[in-house]
Amino acid sequence: EDWNDEEDGAWEPPMVPNPEFQGAWKAKKIKNPNYKGKWEAPEIDNPDYKPNAELYAFNDLKFVGFELWQVKSGSIFDNIIVTDDFKEAEELANETWGKTKVQEK
Repeated sequence: EDWNDEEDGAWEPPMVPNPEFQGAWKAKKIKNPNYKGKWEAPEIDNPDYKPNAELYAFNDLKFVGFELWQVKSGSIFDNIIVTDDFKEAEELANETWGKTKVQEK
């Protein structure tokens, strides 16, 4: 009740000696004679595997999905572009977001 952290410092409870204390408890380790070391996933050859460089190439992509978790309401998502051309993305950013970014803050 009369303790003041600013004047007296952080309060610490008094330590009562315990003659039976034998140190921090640790689980006993039992030797395993069958232990073969850290497990590693075996690499198995797949004779049917054929590499495909075009696996993720989509020429007719029409939709983009977003999974969003918002803490604050009022977030707006607009001017979305999907491209692999950096210059095109930069030009669109300057034409749209670049003109309004200061006002949107």
